Formats: sequence, structure tokens, C-alpha cells
Amino acid sequence: MFADQIATRRLKMLVEQYVETRKKRHDVISTSTAESAIREVLPNCPISGKAFDDLIAASAIAHGLGVWFDRSISTESPG
Repeated sequence: MFADQIATRRLKMLVEQYVETRKKRHDVISTSTAESAIREVLPNCPISGKAFDDLIAASAIAHGLGVWFDRSISTESPG
């Protein structure tokens, strides 16, 4: 349980850092690109899917950026 809390806290910090570094040059954050970059650093990510998108979106919006929800388009097969 304690390890999950640490992983979740680390994930939130990584998302914040990702958004912070991109806000100077970008107006929109891609959920797919953000997830790929964050999984490079934290491969055993404690969340995925819509929850991950929502975490990225919340951080982007807090920093005044738009969000492009493209993760599900590129990773989920139709039907």
C-alpha cells in the first residue's frame, strides 16, 4: 500500500514536470505524447487509460494549456 502511494505521488510530480517544461513552447498537451514520455521514466505506472488522461489534463489546464485527448485513438483497437 505504501509503495502505491509513493508511485502515485511520483507520477503526479512527473506529470507536473512534463507540463511545466512544455508550457513555454506549446499551447496544447497531447495525452498520448505525455503518457509515452512519462512511461519512459516510470514504466510501472500505477494508473492508465482515462485516469491517466484526466491527470494529464488537470495539470495542463492548471497551467493554462489545452488538452488533446489522442491516447485512446492511437492505442485502442476499434470494436
